[in-house]
Amino acid sequence: MAGRYNIDKIGDSPITRKELERLGISRNALDALLKEDKLLRIGRGVYQLPNVELDNESLYRAAIKRIKGKSAVCLMSALSQYNLTDEITKQTWLLVNADGRSYHKDIRLYRSRNPNWKIGIVKADGYQITSLERTIVDAIKLKKKFGNLGIGALKKALKEKLTTASKIMDMATKLDADELVLPYLQALT
Repeated sequence: MAGRYNIDKIGDSPITRKELERLGISRNALDALLKEDKLLRIGRGVYQLPNVELDNESLYRAAIKRIKGKSAVCLMSALSQYNLTDEITKQTWLLVNADGRSYHKDIRLYRSRNPNWKIGIVKADGYQITSLERTIVDAIKLKKKFGNLGIGALKKALKEKLTTASKIMDMATKLDADELVLPYLQALT
């Protein structure tokens, strides 16, 4: 079955069912490829070649493909990506517009009326992620939801010299959170 279909075009990134259909792979052929272990299902409607390592970045790319509209990896997932938390997340956190929706249990949306797409969003390999500074500022802004996680991340980032207090303050100013972040920066520097 795999010989009839050029699955080499799939590459290392996750691929959706619709993208497979554009490559000429029907639903029946997809079922056969799954049974033969030529493709792996890594999420609802998202597949990947079995020889490709399934890491966090693959999960981020898969999550972003399943969400309609603009999105970026954020908060807990970004903190984990930057090694600023020891907590293991079962869900991929995505920043989306306020009308964004997901019915996937492995995706957690952070809806925002004003997501500021041009501030602190970094393009990575096949997905977008909030910058280290924006991730910390967002976590501090959401202290009621995350407790002291943002403060711990700020402390760790400054201690390990991953960023500077001035970069954090600059990001906080751009995100209109300077009054929230300043007391923590003053206490830590």
